[in-house]
Amino acid sequence: MNESAPEKPETKSPLLAFDGDCRLCVGSIRGLEKWGLLGELETCAATLVTGTDREFLDRHRRAGEIVLLKNNRSEALTGAAAFRWILQRRFPGFLTRALNFLPIYLVMTLGYRLIASWRRIVLPPLATPDPLFPEPGWVAAFRATVSAAFLLLAPVWVTLLHQKLGIGNGFESLMPVSGEAPPFLLVTMLIISNALLARLLGFHRFNDLIAVQSFVLIMTLLASGALLALASWITEVPLIVVCMIQVVVSAVMIQKYWIWLGLQDGKKGLTAQLTATLAVTLGGATLWTGTQPLLLNLGF
Repeated sequence: MNESAPEKPETKSPLLAFDGDCRLCVGSIRGLEKWGLLGELETCAATLVTGTDREFLDRHRRAGEIVLLKNNRSEALTGAAAFRWILQRRFPGFLTRALNFLPIYLVMTLGYRLIASWRRIVLPPLATPDPLFPEPGWVAAFRATVSAAFLLLAPVWVTLLHQKLGIGNGFESLMPVSGEAPPFLLVTMLIISNALLARLLGFHRFNDLIAVQSFVLIMTLLASGALLALASWITEVPLIVVCMIQVVVSAVMIQKYWIWLGLQDGKKGLTAQLTATLAVTLGGATLWTGTQPLLLNLGF
């Protein structure tokens, strides 16, 4: 579509359709309206659009992107292109030229897709995904990439906490085995639990679950690290206390994802819930007990 072509005189205001099940989307649209950035645009959840607008919208709608119907709602822009059109219309002049510069627009597109792919992880919806509008392929790629980054960052963060806060062991009285045994057993259980999850969910949903696990893991590590930093001003914190905090907070946090992941009902759902909770709690415990000596030996 040639965006520079002259548009027809508008008898209908442009319509911005968004995912009404996405809490981050709803909050963002309402914030843009409050700040006056959307001007005269109409906004509506995609599932509530009716008539000929709905028919045209569904031909362009993707689960991972917003859709803007413009030019009397006869043309559609999706994703970053829609936001670029809104910004250029609201702030003509320099911003219009800047956003037409390809490198800037590519950065804008990457930023949009990063947020769009992780919006359901940051704030999980209270409904299962609409099977009629599957997410585009780039969503899974972005989730997998960021998940890998989180999983690489997590042991580095734990090692820094061990170094800076002087966390004590505290496992000797509970586990009279060598220091290498608990991490080895935890890693083994972690591999087994995730293998079972892959079998239960299939690859696509398992990729979503790995994103959930990595997000819960990094958030709980950051939260427990902040608590430990405060506690370290008073006394040395035993490692067993750290692990207990990690396990409890992770188990509570992951509960809000069951509906979106489709794991709220049936034996399969309950099995996956138990296995996923076990995996994410064991992941944190494994980091606290096993990565610190390993990374220190590697020179971190």
